[in-house]
Amino acid sequence: MTVAIQAAGIFDVRIPDEFSRVVDTNTPALMTNATVNYWLEGPVWVPANGGGYLVFSSMGSDNRLKKLVPPTSVTDYLVPPANTLYNGNTLDSHERLITCQSGTAGLRVVMVTNGIVNTLASTCAGLKFYSPNDVVVKTDGTIWFTDPGYNGVTANPPQPGYQGGHYVYRFDPTNGNATCTPLITNVFRPNGLCFSPDESRFYLADYDARLIRVYSVTSSNTLSGGSVFATLGTGNGSPDGIRCDADGRVYSSSANGIWIFLPDGRLIGRIVTPRTVANLCFGGADWRTLYITAQPNVLSIRLKVAGAVSIKNLQISPTSGSSVRVAWPWPSTGFQLEVSPTPEAGAWTRVQEVPSVSNGLNLIQINPTNPAAFFRLCKPPP
Repeated sequence: MTVAIQAAGIFDVRIPDEFSRVVDTNTPALMTNATVNYWLEGPVWVPANGGGYLVFSSMGSDNRLKKLVPPTSVTDYLVPPANTLYNGNTLDSHERLITCQSGTAGLRVVMVTNGIVNTLASTCAGLKFYSPNDVVVKTDGTIWFTDPGYNGVTANPPQPGYQGGHYVYRFDPTNGNATCTPLITNVFRPNGLCFSPDESRFYLADYDARLIRVYSVTSSNTLSGGSVFATLGTGNGSPDGIRCDADGRVYSSSANGIWIFLPDGRLIGRIVTPRTVANLCFGGADWRTLYITAQPNVLSIRLKVAGAVSIKNLQISPTSGSSVRVAWPWPSTGFQLEVSPTPEAGAWTRVQEVPSVSNGLNLIQINPTNPAAFFRLCKPPP
């Protein structure tokens, strides 16, 4: 073990060559962007013209979503009704905020657009959730979330009118008849979750067991496997939020920092934090800033690698006439560009034009045949 100490942080380096591909240990480590004296969760980066901003959840008696405009400007983003808490947050492919509500008046997964909250899933097969916690969106539009029962109905399942246990769910809002399906039913406290960059693997934080599990994702969005990917072990707390970078490394929160694992499960090192880390996300204009909710602070650190989210980040801009220019990072790990007249349409069609490649981007110029056109990157079935 090699420990590199900087004025703004400590790096616990286990595999030096691999760690150096991710973090520059010769530069100051952690920046404190905000101090909010509540329990902080669910950071998500929202791209915007002129930069972008971070949305995160301030829980406890604060009960609201916060907005951080870097480096240090914090304001309220959304104040919910009484007894409603926001927890995990993410964006869908159209950059709409998808968030988990807990608290006795919440217990649902919602979409927030322009300050308006719309319910996506409040029941599954007629039974309520205990407390949705963390959420990710696959490129096909399906929404995957966990329900470990924190900050909501805390009595152990099964409870009358509620699900039979703490499950992982897949919600499909785009098939014309929205469905909710339990996917994992044998992990007592499923918490954080994320996909590998190519969406072939699904990672799940098994909170009580202090480990991360890995599953294979089929073309029909079912899961197989569930073996142990990595273990934090006694004295390091439990994994909560987890995310992948563009090369497939897995980043996990803990009681003592960010643990970074190779895709084969080997620990390459830690970014040590002074407080317990609940969650993390990649952000910034180039997706190379790691934002961390480490109580009671929002911290950030510049990395050498971008988050997996960058692979699926579309840039759409008008060109001459009615055509548009669509660009996304190259290589795209097998994702293909699709178009639809509405974001909820069940009949997305593949764009047949072959992209050109310039300056690390796939580029396509399209003349849409409909007044409105929505684009997404999606992994085709094998």
